[in-house]
Amino acid sequence: MKAGIAASVLVWLAIAVVVAGGTGGGLLWFLGWPRLPTTAAFDVTQLLDLLKIALSVVAGLGGVVLLAVNYRKQRVTENEHALAVEKAERETVQGFNERLGAAAEQLAHDSPAVRLTGVYALAGLADDWVDKRQVCVDVLCGYLRLQPETMTPGESVVREAILRMFRERLTGLRWWRQPVDFDFTEVVFENADFSGLRFRGRLILDRAEFTGELTSFGRARFSGGLSCHGTRFAAELTTFGSATFDSDIEFVGAEFAGRELSWAGATVKGGTTAFYRCRVACERLDFTQLSVETGEVRFEQMELSDTEVDFENLDAGWLGSEGGFPRLVFEDVRFARGRLRLELWSDRERMIWLRECVLDAVTVEIRALDDVRPWLNLRNVELRGGTEIPAEFVRTPSSAPRPSTPSPGA
Repeated sequence: MKAGIAASVLVWLAIAVVVAGGTGGGLLWFLGWPRLPTTAAFDVTQLLDLLKIALSVVAGLGGVVLLAVNYRKQRVTENEHALAVEKAERETVQGFNERLGAAAEQLAHDSPAVRLTGVYALAGLADDWVDKRQVCVDVLCGYLRLQPETMTPGESVVREAILRMFRERLTGLRWWRQPVDFDFTEVVFENADFSGLRFRGRLILDRAEFTGELTSFGRARFSGGLSCHGTRFAAELTTFGSATFDSDIEFVGAEFAGRELSWAGATVKGGTTAFYRCRVACERLDFTQLSVETGEVRFEQMELSDTEVDFENLDAGWLGSEGGFPRLVFEDVRFARGRLRLELWSDRERMIWLRECVLDAVTVEIRALDDVRPWLNLRNVELRGGTEIPAEFVRTPSSAPRPSTPSPGA
């Protein structure tokens, strides 16, 4: 330490001497290198002035030494503070890791009461440890994915506590503002209630199963995306009513086996909402008052039979085209023995597409304002079993639907 201070002082003194010498030399050069008088030419007053100048120079050098010492002490103090902060952070992280390990051990315990304690411990750790909040959530989601062979009352309490903890952190006073992903792959839910939750991260429901009387995502908001690959919605009513979608939504190979799927009043604000190769056994698909502000809602490679598909009041929210023109697209859809209702109450043209579709014995109801221009776009649409689409709603004659060709001998 002393050697370091001495070296620092010598460096600063050298800098001071160089600066002083450079300043004096520059001044003499500016004055044309004048010849200095001899010592005998100075009187007492001038000698005293020269002495004052010398003392000032010495005092300046002393000030440089003091400045160097104080600067060095300040650096040492700052380094000690940084080391103390780093040590405290390491101790904090170590404490968090110990809490995580203890909570994980509790979750693996045979007793439901101990497992329940582990759930609350992980919930508190997730609140305190923002950097590893995702890890805590992944541990709890992983626990839900470990479906037991026999569901005991104690195990049900533990699982309900996990879902309740998530609900409390996705709404209300303990709201997590940072995006967190939730992976519920292959989890079985009964009467699941995700209503009113705000998912800032991605929600993964791949191959999950929803049973019971009601599965509700009503008034939920999906900002990080929703993945439902192979998901089975078997509750009597599955509702996304008044939900808001800000990013891509994927229903790929999903099965809707309940009585009704409701998207009444839902809002699509961006991205693509895709129903791709879904299996539909519902009596009714309720998309009344669907609002598509930007992005696209697609139904592709699907078969519907004996189903009522209702798009009443489709104009709600179709007000602007910023960020992409909104579209509702049916592509390669086979629709038999059902009812398709399309209502567009708007004075601005919006595009609804039916491509490569077959409508067999389908009752098509289309309504709109009297002064609205044709807005229904058809391409390679085949009508069977007496299905009719009013020509006044079709945008171009070239896209008019074609009736089925009678088979030979019919």
